[in-house]
Parts: sequence; C-alpha cells; structure tokens
Amino acid sequence: MLGEGPHWITGSQALLWVDIVKPSVNILDPATGTSVEMTMPSKVSAAVSAGEGAILLALEDGLWLRDRHGAFSPCASPDMTGVQFNDGKCDPAGRFWVGSRSSDGSPGKGKLHSLDPDGVFREAADGFDVCNGLGWSPDAKAFYLVDTIPRILYRFDYDCTAGRISGKSVLRNFSEDEGKPDGLAVDAQGNIWCAMWDGGGIRVLFPNGEDRGWLPVACPRPTSCAFGGASGDLLFVTTASVGVDLEASPASGNIMAYRTAIPGAPVGTYRTSKP
Repeated sequence: MLGEGPHWITGSQALLWVDIVKPSVNILDPATGTSVEMTMPSKVSAAVSAGEGAILLALEDGLWLRDRHGAFSPCASPDMTGVQFNDGKCDPAGRFWVGSRSSDGSPGKGKLHSLDPDGVFREAADGFDVCNGLGWSPDAKAFYLVDTIPRILYRFDYDCTAGRISGKSVLRNFSEDEGKPDGLAVDAQGNIWCAMWDGGGIRVLFPNGEDRGWLPVACPRPTSCAFGGASGDLLFVTTASVGVDLEASPASGNIMAYRTAIPGAPVGTYRTSKP
C-alpha cells in the first residue's frame, strides 16, 4: 500500500523495506523471489538492519529494537505526542538518523533526530514540514535531507566521527511539475537519486544539485530508492498504491529494480554497543 524505506542488507544479500499502512516490515531475497513479512504492532515508517538478525524500527510510539526471535525492546525516543516518525537511515559509523513530522500535517513541526550506537538520542534540527529522504556523500562529509512539502533538498556539512551536522544550505528547489521529493540514495560518484512522489520517476542530480538524468518509473508515486545487489548496481525502488488509479497504473505498490551504470555508495547499519 505504501512501500517505503528500502535498505540493502549486505550480509544476507536481501532487501529490507516497510509498508507503512499495512503495517509490516518485509525482507525480500531477490535471488529467489521469496519474501518474509513481519506484521508490526503500529505504523512503521523506517527499519534498518541492526546485525545478527535484529532490526531497528521507527514505530508510531517510538524507536524499538526487534531481535531475531521477535522480541521488542524500547530505545530512547522523543515525546511522540502529535508527531510521527518518517524516513530513517544509518550513517557509515552506524548511527541512526530519523526525521519526523506532525501527525495532523501542521507545518514546521518536523525534526531531525539521531540515535547513537550507545543508545543516546539527540535532536539535531527542527522547523521542517515533512523531514524525509536522508543520505550521505561517499566520503561522509556531506549530509542530504529532504523537506517534502516545500520541495527542498538541503545539504549539510557532516562530521561522521561526532555525528554532527552544520552549514545548512539549499541544494535544490524542485518545481511543482516535478512532483514532491521523497526518499533518496547516493551513488559511488556522489550523485543523488531522489524519488519524486506524484512525479513518476527518480530525479538524478550531480553533487552540486544540478540535473544529471531522469529514471522513469511505471507508477506515479515512487517513494524511495536504495542501491543493492552483489555488485551494488541494482537500484531498488519502493512505490505506493494509495491514492492511485490502479487500472491506469497497475504496477503501483510494486518493488522495482533497475540496473545502473554506477554502483551505490555504502550505507550503514545500526551498530548497537548496548548488550
């Protein structure tokens, strides 16, 4: 219904993704086509591998760690009154970053948060409408963040050792006819691949924010993308079927994969240091 947050698990060569509305977390083995669905107790906006079969989850009531046996344990989280998590991803140091938005659509209530491997939770920035697509340059010196409603892609300077952002600047203002920027991925050359909700494709940008290319997708609402596969050159694209005319766009809600000429930059997994 609302596929989101694709995350490639290198160790098992599988794709982790969520269906926010169902709600479920899913693990797809592209080699065999088999998929495992795990029903969640509440809406889930993001999920990342935490090693040894564990998954870090951004649920409606906060952050949780689900171990390989299916047991849930709470992580440090903000007050979730009137807000909900959105997209989340790990930096190369294994630190989890997650955005939020207001539950009723009020503007300016979205925030950016981080969860360190030692379990310390921080608020890093605020004032967003829908804090969305996250990514890092291949050298981890730049951090990218989407605010979907005003159609802005921001760039920050990034200190990966300390897990701090600074120097906020607008990298790209998307036009209304391009759709709304959603989730994104970064390739090994630093190009940014941004899914365009209601835009029907993936906008590819040079690191300076200028257009590099366009990848059309067979549905109007691609939600996010992630590089994966044995060589890192498969771009997996999640899509949504909610609010879509399925007779006109029957592929909506599918997970799609495209072979790319440039592989993706490595994406981190959550490296909890807690026992």
